[in-house]
Amino acid sequence: MLRPILIPALLLAAGTGVLHAQTDYYARVGAVGANTLVRDAIGDEIRVRQSIAPMVALGASLPFSPGYRAGLEATLASGGFDAEQDGVGETDLGSLRTASLLLGLDGPISSSLRWRAGVGGVLYWPSEERGIFLEGGPVRFLAGAGVDWRRPVLASWDLMASARYDFHRFTTDELERRGFAQAQGVSRISLSVGLARGIR
Repeated sequence: MLRPILIPALLLAAGTGVLHAQTDYYARVGAVGANTLVRDAIGDEIRVRQSIAPMVALGASLPFSPGYRAGLEATLASGGFDAEQDGVGETDLGSLRTASLLLGLDGPISSSLRWRAGVGGVLYWPSEERGIFLEGGPVRFLAGAGVDWRRPVLASWDLMASARYDFHRFTTDELERRGFAQAQGVSRISLSVGLARGIR
């Protein structure tokens, strides 16, 4: 009587174990740099720029086809940003954090290299709501790509080094209120190292 119920339960438990064994996890630390957030060339030239910021990334992925995986990657960075007028007179605007989440795919290039591409969103999170962030930080659509290099260092763990590039359009409600009609294209590049659960 219990056999029809036990068999699916045992199969589900076995499948969960296999799925867990195939899940790949990683954590990395590094730095990210970005180009100018805002540039106004009407009258005096004004630029708002971010500093190179320390970052941490966490991710996980599952296989969906031999050699290919789908997963999520979350990144948090925190640094400063400043304004510059006519190339002189930098003004410190405090700290600026960014948090991003990408849904991505990755696949093999060689035995140690894998490509990665994804789409998601980036949140700007300023320490103070003032200036261009007077009405808060925006969430913007984000597209990114990169490469991962991995080498086994322990029985189940790999050393991981990553390079990433992503792009989004930047504007805020306050900039639009001030008449900035066009969003600025922002490119970001990051380099990081960390540990990943080995794909075996």
